[in-house]
Amino acid sequence: MDSELTKRQLQSLKAIYTSLRDSGYPPSLADLREELDVSSNQAVLDLLKSLESKGFIKKEEGAVRGIRILNEGFKVLEVTPISPYVGISAAGPYTGAFEDVQWKNAGGIEELEDMLVKVKGDSMIGAGIEDGDIVVVRKAKEFKNGDIVLARDNDDTTVKRLVNKNGKIYLKPENPKHRNIPIYPDTRLIGKVIRIIGKS
Repeated sequence: MDSELTKRQLQSLKAIYTSLRDSGYPPSLADLREELDVSSNQAVLDLLKSLESKGFIKKEEGAVRGIRILNEGFKVLEVTPISPYVGISAAGPYTGAFEDVQWKNAGGIEELEDMLVKVKGDSMIGAGIEDGDIVVVRKAKEFKNGDIVLARDNDDTTVKRLVNKNGKIYLKPENPKHRNIPIYPDTRLIGKVIRIIGKS
């Protein structure tokens, strides 16, 4: 496999990285057309196909802006891998979960830890998380009372505060308009919200 990058391919890879770094999203085809100064989507698609065949990116079929930089791509750019934006989670009742949660590889080969999640709904406004905000979620195995968590139930996810009160454990919204959510046997706590980035 030819792993050498042409000047135009490197320019494309840098544009994808810059978009992920600055907004949490991969660029759209229109963004890449403008950045690369080309007139057709096909020219952009051909460049992306080349980058994928050389092992620098991965295109997610059927996903909007579904481009993910692989470790080889970060290496050639000589940058630290960053968290991709992976999907929308409810700040209300559970909503559709991520098809493929991609964790940040903070050290190149260490455990993948962080991801970006866009929150939908107003149930966490009391914690400073508003509808449309992007939060950083850190993968965790241990959780304590009061943590704001990303939880999964069956195939759905939500962002809520974890409460352990008098032996009763549940997910608590930070908006009195919404009800507490019981933790069932199928509920899985994926990670903790460690930072609120705000609107994308």
